[in-house]
Amino acid sequence: MTEPLRDRILAALAEVLYVEGPDFTDGDDTDLRDLGLDSVRFVLLMTELGVDRESALPQRLADDLTVAGWVRELADP
Repeated sequence: MTEPLRDRILAALAEVLYVEGPDFTDGDDTDLRDLGLDSVRFVLLMTELGVDRESALPQRLADDLTVAGWVRELADP
């Protein structure tokens, strides 16, 4: 179940940050800020992933800026 979610996250990151697999130097634990994530791109990613910005989820995602962290948080919103 988490693999399609992971794929959605990676697709959104590719769309917004213009990154590919080799850019994730630490795999799913790569800090997304190292790939160019900033506050504007974070909001774009929330939109791309269908996250309700008025919920607590964006703050939880901001607390762990990695693919692995986002998979955990989005799997259990």
